[in-house]
Amino acid sequence: MKALAARSRPVGIALFAFIAGACAPAGVPPAEGPAPAVAPAAAEGGLLPLRYDAATGKVFLTVPRLGERLLYLNTLATGVGATAAGLDRGQLGDNAVVRFERRGARVYLIRENTAVLARTDNPALQRSVEESFPSSVLASFVVQRDGPGGTVVDATDFFLSDVYDVIGSLRGARLGSVRLDRERSFIDSTNTRSFPENTEIRSVLTFSTDDPSFVLRQVAPDARTIAIEQHHSFLRLPAPPLPLRPFDPRSGLFSNDFFDFAQPFSGDYRQRAVVRWRLEPSDTAAYLRGEKVEPVKPIVYYIDAGIPEPYRSAFIDGGRWWNEVLGAAGWRNAFRIESLPAGVSPLDARYPAIYWVHRMQRGPSVGPSMIDPRTGEIVKTVVRMDSYRSLVDHDIYMGLLPAAPPGGLQLTAEQFAMARRRQHSAHEIGHTLGIAHNYIAATQGRSSVMDYPYPLITLDAQGRLDISDAYRNSGGAHDTLAIRYAYTWFRTPAEEAAGLSRIVRDAEARGLRFIADQHVGAAGSFPSASQWIEGSDMLTALRRTMAVRRVLMDRFDERAAQPGEPLAVLNRRFAHVYLHHRYALVGATKYVGGMEFGYALRGEQTEPTRILPAAEQRAALRLVLSALTPRELRIPGRIAAMIPPVPAGYDSDLTLIPTPAGTAFDPIAAAHSLAQEIVNGLLHPQRAARLVSFHARDASNLSLDEVITALIETTWGTSTSDVAGEEQGPELRRVAQRATVDGLLDLAGNSAATAGVRATVEHHLALLARRANLSEGLSAADQGHRAAIRRDIERYFDGRDDPAKRPRPAPIGLPWP
Repeated sequence: MKALAARSRPVGIALFAFIAGACAPAGVPPAEGPAPAVAPAAAEGGLLPLRYDAATGKVFLTVPRLGERLLYLNTLATGVGATAAGLDRGQLGDNAVVRFERRGARVYLIRENTAVLARTDNPALQRSVEESFPSSVLASFVVQRDGPGGTVVDATDFFLSDVYDVIGSLRGARLGSVRLDRERSFIDSTNTRSFPENTEIRSVLTFSTDDPSFVLRQVAPDARTIAIEQHHSFLRLPAPPLPLRPFDPRSGLFSNDFFDFAQPFSGDYRQRAVVRWRLEPSDTAAYLRGEKVEPVKPIVYYIDAGIPEPYRSAFIDGGRWWNEVLGAAGWRNAFRIESLPAGVSPLDARYPAIYWVHRMQRGPSVGPSMIDPRTGEIVKTVVRMDSYRSLVDHDIYMGLLPAAPPGGLQLTAEQFAMARRRQHSAHEIGHTLGIAHNYIAATQGRSSVMDYPYPLITLDAQGRLDISDAYRNSGGAHDTLAIRYAYTWFRTPAEEAAGLSRIVRDAEARGLRFIADQHVGAAGSFPSASQWIEGSDMLTALRRTMAVRRVLMDRFDERAAQPGEPLAVLNRRFAHVYLHHRYALVGATKYVGGMEFGYALRGEQTEPTRILPAAEQRAALRLVLSALTPRELRIPGRIAAMIPPVPAGYDSDLTLIPTPAGTAFDPIAAAHSLAQEIVNGLLHPQRAARLVSFHARDASNLSLDEVITALIETTWGTSTSDVAGEEQGPELRRVAQRATVDGLLDLAGNSAATAGVRATVEHHLALLARRANLSEGLSAADQGHRAAIRRDIERYFDGRDDPAKRPRPAPIGLPWP
């Protein structure tokens, strides 16, 4: 999962920026009276020498050089342990360029507005930008004394304030109306130190609430009072500033955005540069000869000593893939993972860290970075690896066991899980090298670890499971492209421009493409740009996953639970089996109204858009609709019979498939949920709008009318008598029909639906109302079912439709694999 840099916190606005030269403060408070005389106090050396007074609990900073620009970082040292809170151990907060300014008896901590600037030699133009936007005053410190070492201030109040905005996070998540309790907050002197290049301060903040939520009651020993540690770092800004590297949207990298108001009218005020670490060759002559050389300063990450085996080795192995990939940019020994030195805090700004993060619920792992906002240079990272993920991998593995071939599965449970964690470690570390998600990589021969992978599970010629190639075990071709673009060293800007152009053009000539987060959702038009999929194309992937799913369902039994486990866990394990084809279904659905595209630039060969051939769209429609048939929706009664309710002493963590039948597992409700998911995917308003638009351009393209007609024929075209002899057949037909009607009613009533979409949908709803009126000779269940549908359609045309009152299946949520 991506987390490039600190999320925006209340202490300022956008961070990802470049700023030229020091700016005069805007909005600095007026001068006050003279500073009071205070007796000298011994201070520790370092960037900002500090002294902790054990008697009063106060911390005093010495500011040697007022006006010096520094980088300020804020991090959570401890977390809440709940996914809903969004507050993890090691979670990065804000980073900012700051300076200390003296005004009378006070020193103010000023945060510069690095999101806006004018890159020019014209000081008047620079001043116009500075005065057009605010800066921020983060803190006010009382001056204690002046001396040869600098100005000494009492900084206690700032470090005991909620800089991270824990209060806002908890309240925003509706976890309680918390408030900071200053009387129970203090400075942690053992983690408060100053060094030549950085100063580190740790505070323990107590938050109180009179209405703690259930979540807080789960995670805290006394939910009325929770203590969370915040870590503050000041460090020198990198010097000289790292040169900006032009951003290319095809490179697969993160961009560092800023507004440069010195751009001409023919340009773009919003500028973009690449986010990257600083790598400089130790031997420039050898590097330019094409030899691999060591950098002056390699990228070194430090691994949390609390990460146990076999995770520790898996994380290190996966991370080391990047050392190999960096070789493509001309580097040798450019990336290392080492153990954190004894006695060093992993939040010390000098030590990029890989953290082990725990929560009481499943949640993401994250690869965030702290950057120099002036240039996008990465200066610090805390990779947060979630401990829960392997439990999900194990659930997937256990669901495979009953269908294992005679010799057993090709990988043990540990090998399977650690293969995923190696890839997972490489993925999150990749983010901290400046690389974004690439959601088309899986269909390009697994060209990047920055995709979201699902284990590749196939059937051999004898129809037996094969998981031997579940996960890739190295970086891929698009990883190499991104690394070459970000980390190849050039002597001059002219050489850089030519070299970067060659890198991207070479990648496109090899068929390597990049699709970012915003274009990968279920409503998207690009089939290959989908999450959690494997295969060269989505139609092949869907056929494969449906075939594997059939084998898994046919053989599923209690062997999916370990000896001594409650059999209720079969609900959770079976969820991964029943929805084994879910992600491929999403990808295949994107063929319908499908359009591929590229992030095209003028003068380059990238194809901007291409509507998918109508034949491919129709083939995908047929395949997706086949998943709506009773055969594919059915959960055998024998499986339902082996899943008991959750026993005493356990909780809902054992289940993923909800059941409205109380103690009984309800296969019909699960089928209804899957059917509704499929229908909603086909009838998404954006997809419907594309179908209307593309058909208007060319009548040979698939139309919305054709899609709805095929959907209705699949779900309503076969009479109830045709499925009467099948287990659950009539009821499965009814849930598919109900899902179809609800999907059409939802689309017709959606405010985002275009006029053309609504007209087509209403035409089919009118036809369905007449069809539902024909109920002679049907069972009582069918007659009641059709009468309810007829009434719902009538309510829509009368303007009385209330979607919340129509029967809805509960969705089946799967945790990220």
